[in-house]
Amino acid sequence: MPDQLRGLALLGIVLVNMPFLAISGTGGFLPSSTSTWYDQATAFAVVAFAQGKFYLLFSFLFGYSLTLLLRRRTGDGLRRYRRRLVGLAVLGVAHAVFFFIADILFSYALLGVGLLFFVARSNRAALWAAAAAFTAGILLLVDLVLSSRGTPQNGLVGSDPAILDAALRGSFLDAAVGRVEVLPEMFIAFGVLNWFPAFAMFLLDLVAGRLGILANPADHTRLWKGLLVLAATIGLPGGIAAGWLAHGPGPSSPLRDVLSVAIGFGSAPALTAGYVAVIALATRSRVLRLVEPAGRMSLTGYLGESILLTAIFCGWGLGLLGQLGAFHAALVALGVWLALDVFAHLWLRRYTYGPFEWVLRCWSYATIVPLRAVRTDQPTSAPAEQTSGRLAVAPTGADWAAEAVQELYQRLTGYTQDHHARIGVDIVAFGATRQVLLDHIESLTATASDTAGGEDTARSDTAPGVSRHDRVQR
Repeated sequence: MPDQLRGLALLGIVLVNMPFLAISGTGGFLPSSTSTWYDQATAFAVVAFAQGKFYLLFSFLFGYSLTLLLRRRTGDGLRRYRRRLVGLAVLGVAHAVFFFIADILFSYALLGVGLLFFVARSNRAALWAAAAAFTAGILLLVDLVLSSRGTPQNGLVGSDPAILDAALRGSFLDAAVGRVEVLPEMFIAFGVLNWFPAFAMFLLDLVAGRLGILANPADHTRLWKGLLVLAATIGLPGGIAAGWLAHGPGPSSPLRDVLSVAIGFGSAPALTAGYVAVIALATRSRVLRLVEPAGRMSLTGYLGESILLTAIFCGWGLGLLGQLGAFHAALVALGVWLALDVFAHLWLRRYTYGPFEWVLRCWSYATIVPLRAVRTDQPTSAPAEQTSGRLAVAPTGADWAAEAVQELYQRLTGYTQDHHARIGVDIVAFGATRQVLLDHIESLTATASDTAGGEDTARSDTAPGVSRHDRVQR
């Protein structure tokens, strides 16, 4: 389930990040990108159903990975955790400067430090802290609304979009310098809109990990149904209202833009909870299995989306920034997500970790972790940590792509004939093993009876009316 959620979260994130990377560097849909009805519908859908929602979902799942490290609160475990946070911060800064200004990895590194204070606390304390963090986030949004009335807004930052866009249309170095100049404003904007709700998600995931909610979703059907009701009554109406204020009929105004952000981000946790509930109730779906490999490589997927979209839209790449409407830009973003999902299938046929996951893992463990996948029945020197999925034998040459396509087909069609043949062999082997064990137990109990009980016990075992089952039980 966590891998499925991560894979779908990457889909929502690429749609939310698309305006920053394809339309304007400071975010938001410009009037030129929503000139047609289908462009307006696309912008409405992104704001209503994705903006602010999948960031929280990704935060929830990223906190899940961090809590796995925190389960071992020994000296080595804490050192690995701290190194992981430092690695995330470095990747986040490089990501924000060279590819995507609205990076979230650096924020996760900072919030991960705060998570350390609640590792030894009770679930009740973590839940109260999550409620307080979310309340603080709502108060900041209210303050944003009250202080921004009548102030023109340009995306998530107040800078003139034309300045950053001109830099993004230049060379690779020009684009990096332009992002650095806007980073302080973006940092503040992210702190106001996302840090407190994201930290609340980290704490909720800490509790969910302790209770095994994600590990056993079928045992919590009542919870998922309750979250669906919450999403239908609060999350969905709030998302639709945010989309209507931003891209609905009527004249645009600064107040409408700020209200859209406040309502959308304020109701986002409810709709995010609904997304989690839907996946939990349909976790055995064959379609969801297709996104599991991408979820196992979520860090590579997140960074890969920015790298590919930057190469497509920035001046040092294809130079398409601002030339596509919202609808066509969203199609490009979907294509990037699909390409990375296929890449994840192919990559994990040969390797155990994604490229960036491997780099971060080596840094966290201060050693070179084996990258190539090995058989599950062979020993491996990789550091022990909970991972999802299975290790596979690495095919070579043309078989690599062929087996990857075959795996995709099998995920859609279910079990193959080989599965049924193996099941039959397993049933026969189980029956034979069971008989051998019964005979061995009978011989052991008979020997013990002769030794400890003497002739009376031996006679009682062989007396008429005493079944073989009774002798084995005895």
